[in-house]
Amino acid sequence: MNKHGKHIKVIGEAQSKLLNSSDRIKNFLTDLISALEMRMLGDVHIYEVELEIEKMQSKVFEDEGGITGVAVLSTSHCSIHTWPLRNHFVLDVYSCRDFNEGAVRDLIKRYFYCYKSQVTDISHSLIWENENEQEEHHQKNQLSFGFVEELQY
Repeated sequence: MNKHGKHIKVIGEAQSKLLNSSDRIKNFLTDLISALEMRMLGDVHIYEVELEIEKMQSKVFEDEGGITGVAVLSTSHCSIHTWPLRNHFVLDVYSCRDFNEGAVRDLIKRYFYCYKSQVTDISHSLIWENENEQEEHHQKNQLSFGFVEELQY
């Protein structure tokens, strides 16, 4: 894990009926956050997108129904978007601390009977392209604004 955190995206295919259950999505996110030993700020938010037949096939995924679930964490967020008509989902997990990808895979399989998935670690996108130049720039800006010490988090 880099100093800015860990960020993964999961795309997958699973049983349509399970991807179309608001309760299952909410329970999945709640259990995922618990399994990753993270702390949720508030409740999981669930949004149901209604199916609009007249818009189908006009653009990829446009208004084909589905569910979006979002959980805000003390360390960042988890979200899932489902498209039950396509048996498809996308999961996003980001935290400023490390977490176990295996636990994510296990819960996806258990909750949605996922039969195809791909996990991509995009944590590299949290690092400045030239970390040394960025650090030098940061130090110069601190001096020019008269900061004596860095804030501690």
